[in-house]
Amino acid sequence: MVDHPNAILADNLAVGYTSGPEFLTSVVSLSGGFEARNQRRANPRWRFDFNIAELGVTEIRQMRDFYVGRRGPAYSWLLRDPWDCQLIDETIKVATGGETTAQITKTYDASGHPYSRPVRYIKSGTLAVYIDGVLDGGATQAAGLITFSSPLGSGDVVTVGSPSAPTEFYFPVRFRNDFAGLQMQSQSANWGSIQSFDAQEVLE
Repeated sequence: MVDHPNAILADNLAVGYTSGPEFLTSVVSLSGGFEARNQRRANPRWRFDFNIAELGVTEIRQMRDFYVGRRGPAYSWLLRDPWDCQLIDETIKVATGGETTAQITKTYDASGHPYSRPVRYIKSGTLAVYIDGVLDGGATQAAGLITFSSPLGSGDVVTVGSPSAPTEFYFPVRFRNDFAGLQMQSQSANWGSIQSFDAQEVLE
């Protein structure tokens, strides 16, 4: 469970970073040019390396205050990644019949070697659940666990989000560093850049 679920980095600050999934794989070169690979982390962990230049003093202070409020890396919080924040026609379940709940998941590389991960933090007001393409207006969710308005029938396909009404979600993250690097421009104290506000996903 994320420590500070109401702490969501503002959209104007959640930009200007390098992001993506990070695995932990050891690769050993063998004689003859072959390799032995050991996947030491089965699940990727997203990381977010901030490097924002040309921020005004107001934004710098906002980021500093947010960092201090989390006590650096001590407490987890929520981040909206503009590159990966929506569920659109995301199939989460094919029912056998009688189910009343289902966990929201997002699947990557669905037609190749799929990887699915649970999505637990949904942006308020964006949940849209469809059963065989029909909106279930009475569906609710808590920590990404959907409760349907009525039990599912055999073969029902449950999807989340649509092109016209995407369901948005957040990553649970924490800061990686105990030092917040804020670099002041030499020409003016009213402008600066963020150097070491890196964050990483907290796996749950």
